[in-house]
Amino acid sequence: MKNLFSLFLLLPLFLAISCKNVDQALVAQIEENIASMQAQTGDYDMNTQGIVNFADLVDTAPEALKNDTSSGYAVLREKVTAVRTKQEATVIEFKQVLGELQAAAAEYSAGKINTDQAEAKRVFLMTRLAAIQDLLGRVGQLNDEAQTEYGKMMAEYRSKTE
Repeated sequence: MKNLFSLFLLLPLFLAISCKNVDQALVAQIEENIASMQAQTGDYDMNTQGIVNFADLVDTAPEALKNDTSSGYAVLREKVTAVRTKQEATVIEFKQVLGELQAAAAEYSAGKINTDQAEAKRVFLMTRLAAIQDLLGRVGQLNDEAQTEYGKMMAEYRSKTE
């Protein structure tokens, strides 16, 4: 009877431990994915700061340039503002999706989701992260184009004012 009682007490504990059976290779893969994405957040933050600084520079353009409707300043300023907004929002989204991947890893390690669910979340979130990275690359290209355009605009403005 005592053995039956012990078995009755230990069975739920055994089941709880066995339910947390996780595929260590999947855990390692998720951790590797997280580490590679986290390594890029510093670059994205630095790029964002560069875009913000450029937007601030465009805002400090000479008033004569701002008021010259033929200069294209207003259109450029709108483009720079859009690039800044998109960069900031996309970096925030990148960090949120990365957090979701970290949460999925924790849920899987804790036995709250099974291997198939964890793999499905990993694939889905990594696909989203890859799409966000692509978008950030395109936003960076737009910013580069805007900087080139602003440089030409300022050179032309200076040549007119000298």
